Amino acid sequence: MEESGMSPTKVLNTLTEMRINVEKPEVIVDAIKNQGSWVVITKEPTIPDVMIEITADEMEAYATYLPGFCSFQLSEEEILKLLKDKGLELLSDDVAKMLLLAPLERILVAKGVPAVDGEDASLEWVYQKPVNPVAEDAQYVDFKEIISKWDYVTAGTVLVEKKPAQKGTPGKSVKGRIIAAKDGRDIDLRKMGGKNTLVTEDGLKIVAKTDGVVVKEGTRVSVISQLVISGDVDYHTGNIEDFVEAVQIMGTVREGFKVKAKTSIQVHGVVEGALLEAGQNIKIDGVVAGNDKAVLVAGNAVMARQITKARVQAPIVIAESGVLFSHVECTDLYLTHSKARIAGSTIVAERFIVAPNVGNDLAERVVLQITAPKSLNQEYEYVARVLSEKRKEYNEIQELAKKSPTMLKLYEEKMAMTATEIEILDDRIKELLTRIQDSLKKARIFVRETVYPNVEIRFGSSVYLLRNELSFVTFVFEDGQVKFYPFSSPPPIPRVIMSR
Repeated sequence: MEESGMSPTKVLNTLTEMRINVEKPEVIVDAIKNQGSWVVITKEPTIPDVMIEITADEMEAYATYLPGFCSFQLSEEEILKLLKDKGLELLSDDVAKMLLLAPLERILVAKGVPAVDGEDASLEWVYQKPVNPVAEDAQYVDFKEIISKWDYVTAGTVLVEKKPAQKGTPGKSVKGRIIAAKDGRDIDLRKMGGKNTLVTEDGLKIVAKTDGVVVKEGTRVSVISQLVISGDVDYHTGNIEDFVEAVQIMGTVREGFKVKAKTSIQVHGVVEGALLEAGQNIKIDGVVAGNDKAVLVAGNAVMARQITKARVQAPIVIAESGVLFSHVECTDLYLTHSKARIAGSTIVAERFIVAPNVGNDLAERVVLQITAPKSLNQEYEYVARVLSEKRKEYNEIQELAKKSPTMLKLYEEKMAMTATEIEILDDRIKELLTRIQDSLKKARIFVRETVYPNVEIRFGSSVYLLRNELSFVTFVFEDGQVKFYPFSSPPPIPRVIMSR
């Protein structure tokens, strides 16, 4: 038996797989010993059949052809009928042929389609700054710009964009049973849109309604036009851009940083050598310690306890204790404290300068310049330049006329036209000069206490240099020169309302 490679057990197992009922197992031993001779195993024939297995999830079906022990075998058509009677949706009709060619082998005959659940809706926060906005070829990097923690947006900017939820795709079992799939979960952007935002009609985008800073609170996104900085403006915050209406800073604005707002800026601390620009007002509860680097520009008013080593430009400038070593351009300047002082500074004003003290015992130079409104001066300079050009043109035409008598008529016409233009410009110059003079006559410099030597008082081109102290005086422009009279009451300090 060992030499033949067969054992009674192996033979018996093979016959059992073929569903042949062996009545007397010992005949198998005889058959192995006496190879070549016939033995009776059973008198009962076994009919061919197909064994079918379906997985628990009904995603796969396997079949095994059992040839049986008889004088016939099943046809392909009969095998297909047996499979289809079980309700199977076959891979193809060729599975019958495959079963016949490989009896007793387990073959995949049907495969289901699994259900695919839909993807949930997802969000993209479009407005957020790139992680590294520095260009690869940049030779200079301003970290005050790139580290700004604020996300500034303009009206119409898309803040959030939604990728819609996807519907699920149903599956099918090997018996054709539909397997349900779950649809993706949606996100309602209307519940996420906060202040100053809107959701587009298709429900897929949240858009900013105004310029400002994006603020995310939980799942809600808003655009705020008034920004509150709880500490300093420094490398933790970066520069503050002018997308916001108003900025309130609880701390200090450090040197080299910028703060810009459409309406107002309020600083509760100190302003160092920084740039502040506001469409309306700047209010500084502390001092401006500018280090010759601070620049403050406002469309209406700049207010501070003290301004030192800074450049200020605003129609109204109000300082409590003084303006020191600074350059101020304004319409009106008011120093409010009784001991306040202007020292080492240049003040260019269009109407009023009101100060208790001007200059000091050290005789540090101070210039108080009253000038006409900038628009008048600019127009005067423009008209004067055009007038000079026209006069030069008239003289050139006159010389040409002398050299070419044959063209005299043409030149005379040009000279007449130019002369008319010169006359109009002359009249305009006289009108502007009158308005400038009237403006200077209405201006005043009020010194409540003392004005010290080496203070230069200017009204237009007229200059008065103080060589001795004066007290309780008002400087005016009369008869084309600077004069002073006893102190008169200055106009009231205008009330400035900060934006909220």
